[in-house]
Amino acid sequence: MARRVLAAFLAVAAVAALVGLAVLWPRGDAPEPGPGFRESQSMAAQSFRGEVVGVTTGTCGSPDAGVAFDGAPRPAPPMPQVPGLPTPQGAQAPGVPGLPAPQGAQQPQQLQQPQQPPECDLVIVDLAGGPDEGRRTLLEMSGQPGEPDLEEGTKIHLTSHAIGADQTRYAFLDIDRTTPVWAWVAVTAIAIAAVAAWRGVRAIAGLVLTLGVVAAFLIPALLRGGPPVALSLVTGAVVLFPVMFLVHGVNWKSAAALGGTLTSLAAAAGLAHLAIGGADLRGLADESNLLIQLYLPAVSVTGLMLAGFIVGALGVLNDVTIAQASTVTELADADPDAGPLELFTSAMRVGRDHIASMVYTLVLAYVGASLPMTLLLSVAERPLLQVLTSDIVATELLRSAIGALGLTLAVPVTTAIAAVTAQVREQGREQRREQDRHAASPAAPSSPGSPAETVRVP
Repeated sequence: MARRVLAAFLAVAAVAALVGLAVLWPRGDAPEPGPGFRESQSMAAQSFRGEVVGVTTGTCGSPDAGVAFDGAPRPAPPMPQVPGLPTPQGAQAPGVPGLPAPQGAQQPQQLQQPQQPPECDLVIVDLAGGPDEGRRTLLEMSGQPGEPDLEEGTKIHLTSHAIGADQTRYAFLDIDRTTPVWAWVAVTAIAIAAVAAWRGVRAIAGLVLTLGVVAAFLIPALLRGGPPVALSLVTGAVVLFPVMFLVHGVNWKSAAALGGTLTSLAAAAGLAHLAIGGADLRGLADESNLLIQLYLPAVSVTGLMLAGFIVGALGVLNDVTIAQASTVTELADADPDAGPLELFTSAMRVGRDHIASMVYTLVLAYVGASLPMTLLLSVAERPLLQVLTSDIVATELLRSAIGALGLTLAVPVTTAIAAVTAQVREQGREQRREQDRHAASPAAPSSPGSPAETVRVP
């Protein structure tokens, strides 16, 4: 009976997820950002690849700085001498020698020594794309805070903007990290596959599927002003159904974990809605949210926060639910005669440890992500209570609280589902064991003196 109820629940949830995916699928063109976005934000600027071929120290102000050229860059022109106003000591005034200068006579102008021009790191870059591909440009780095330390061979990204009818000026945008990032991704994937074998490979495939659903469905739908709660729940369900069974196999353990995750995810969505509305969070202390409100006014900032709360809770819920379902399965295998209540009680002792450890993990993960903001608030000299209840800190606190509440709910729900479904399976296994015991026992002889015959039960 418990299995049929769980199967029916998952079937209804799967149909609802597919219907939601079809209804909420993003349609039409995405809204264009407001005026000035592409000109003022480096993230939206068109970029070209380049490679540093030389770094020297020289005088700032080269006429080739930021423009395309061939060969070597031209040096900075010398700084002109500037006429000085005061007459230096010992200079002869016009008029009769030895006498003061007559009233109204013009004093001679003394040429001051030119100021020492500033020194820069002159970075020569080969352009690997854009209208000036194959040529070079010069970047001048004066050692200001935040400027990159470029070396020969470094691959970079450049932005460009027109400065005339036929000329383009280039500026540094970012380091090209394609090779190191993909190298670390490959190392991580190999390590997971080596330790977890085929289950690790399936987990990587599930991760790729998850990112694909987020990129193809959730982000475009939110950009078009879709309902954040429904979008987040549909995204979670569409991801969980294939990923759970792909990674952990098609069995009742995976089904129990999936049922607990979906139930807890729906509860976390409701709690997140209450938390954001009750605390009147606006999210405007985050610079990214300010840019959203400025350049994409049709997108709800609070809706984005709500979707972030739900999606952020999805990963930790999936982790703890499959762990609890696995715990119940192992307990049932170790003691086939244990009932649902005994399995639930034993597994909850493990679940409490999961809750205690995952709450720390959840909170520390959010603290680590917001560490720069925390550092700035520590030097703001504001009262601690005011800091904790500010918009930006309260957002992170409530995000952690929603994740912890969802986690706390997921453990008993998943444990109860797994305990009931595991007991049904073990009852069937116990019946088979009983049949095996009868089959292995010798049958009574048919008549005195006749040889004993062993009865074989198919």
